[in-house]
Amino acid sequence: MEIRHKIYDNRIDSLNLLIETTIGEYFALSSKILDKNHFQRRRVKSSSTVYSLLKTDLRLGCVVPPIVLALSIDARPKEEVEDSDLIDIVVENNDKLIILDGLQRTYTIRELVNEINEFGDPEKDVILARKLRIEIYIGINKLGILYRMLTLNTGQTAMSSRHQIEIIYSDYIDTGVNGIRLIKEVEGETPNELGEYNFRDIIQGFTSYLDRDFLTIDRTDILDNIKSLEKLAVENKDKDLFIEYLTAYDSFVKKIVNLSENLTFDETNLDGKLSGQPFGKNTLKIFNKSQVMTGFGSAIGKLIDFKGVKDVTGVRDLINDINFNNAQEDINNLLIKLDSIKIIAKKIGNDQRLYFHLFFRELFDSKSDAYLNIGNAITEAYQQYERKTQ
Repeated sequence: MEIRHKIYDNRIDSLNLLIETTIGEYFALSSKILDKNHFQRRRVKSSSTVYSLLKTDLRLGCVVPPIVLALSIDARPKEEVEDSDLIDIVVENNDKLIILDGLQRTYTIRELVNEINEFGDPEKDVILARKLRIEIYIGINKLGILYRMLTLNTGQTAMSSRHQIEIIYSDYIDTGVNGIRLIKEVEGETPNELGEYNFRDIIQGFTSYLDRDFLTIDRTDILDNIKSLEKLAVENKDKDLFIEYLTAYDSFVKKIVNLSENLTFDETNLDGKLSGQPFGKNTLKIFNKSQVMTGFGSAIGKLIDFKGVKDVTGVRDLINDINFNNAQEDINNLLIKLDSIKIIAKKIGNDQRLYFHLFFRELFDSKSDAYLNIGNAITEAYQQYERKTQ
């Protein structure tokens, strides 16, 4: 591999490398990309004829558009380094690479080389030495990756912003975040302990924060998504918004579970009976659901837009001061309110998300009568919910 050109992308604060490589070198470089990035899209079956033609073209030395990759901000060199050192950084961190543009070309190249290795080819050495160009954004942050994915794939098969966010942040499944554990659904586990969350639920909540929309619509409209990112460009500077969101929500859950001593549901403590199973059987189960996470995300996003809070870190600071009127009575009241929503709602999940959006708006808005008071926020949010839905 050889760097042919370097240019700095000021929009996403990242160094762009134009690299000349070969089919054989890219085959080696790309193996861990597909192995490690579980959420990268699979092969597009409907385009099999097109990619079969591309395989033939690659054998003949066809020049294909550059494949665009990203290497996260952790790999950014701290000072000016030689080109050879930049290549070493890329190779040594190949398991952290993400494909921004060229996933299907990558599948095709890998299929071609696998076929040659399995069945043999007299032109093997010539084919593996065919030239390719790749671009690598080195030292790019997560939001910059999302921005480039959206702008580079405008002509491709539509992919929702939620799914692209899953791809970008999937590495945290393996590493965790500040002691917080993220669990994939396919692992067959459910979050049962403090600091454990379903990865997809957290992604839904974070998407609600980005979109300022508690309904978490899987938008594929490129311009709408880019407009959302434009609003967040200043807010994201020098920090990872996903980590900010996740640690703030985790702080809230730990605070409310601690204040309530993780109250367990006991119907004998209720004034009356619920229509069915409670929303959650203890405080942790209540606040470990996606409806709550999306309500939290959209509410915090709106409060930031309306200057109710400065940023997510400001919300995390406020969490230290939240309190109950009476933990048992307040949690019971919450379960009763959520049971009422279940009875009257046309779309239960959406109405629950709306309720928690209103709950967090009331809880963290300094102009609210329920500011930092959980019990009052539960009641005020339900009154607002009734006004909006009836």
